[in-house]
Parts: sequence; C-alpha cells; structure tokens
Amino acid sequence: MIISNEIVESIFGFSSQVNWVYYDVKKILMIASQHDDIFKGLHKTSMSMLKFKNSKGDRSISLEEMLIDNELDSSDRSLEFNADEKMKILTVHFS
Repeated sequence: MIISNEIVESIFGFSSQVNWVYYDVKKILMIASQHDDIFKGLHKTSMSMLKFKNSKGDRSISLEEMLIDNELDSSDRSLEFNADEKMKILTVHFS
C-alpha cells in the first residue's frame, strides 16, 4: 500500500515503522506509529516497515500477508481512508 508523504508526515511523523490491525467484521485496516503505545495496548497489532517509495517522500507498507489471510482483493486500486490527525491513526476501508 502506498501512502502519500503528506499523510505519512501528519499521522506517523518520523517513524520508520507502523503498527497495524485489520478488523474483518468492519473490513477496516487501522495504522498508527510504532511509538503509539495506547494504540498497541488497545489492539492486537502487527508491525511493518514504512519504506520510501519515491523522491516525493511517499511511503509503502506490505500488506500481502493480511490480504491473503483475510481473502481480500489484492488488485491495485484506490481505497477509501480517513487520516485522523488528532488521533494519529490512518483507517483504510476495504469494503
């Protein structure tokens, strides 16, 4: 998944890794900085690297395992999302 530099900076700051959790019932992926201890405490999270994608500073994270484990469509497409700058959580909708 590719995340624009603007969202990365506003939600994850300078983190090189993120914690994420996928909820199948709601078909949502929630992502927060590796430094967000509250998020980690509230959810059973997995960790992924935020890899630099291009010279604009966009980043990517690998979701292959999550897509396979939950039998989700893996085709390239835009997904609806909510970037909550106050809570510092990116929520991605897979429905």
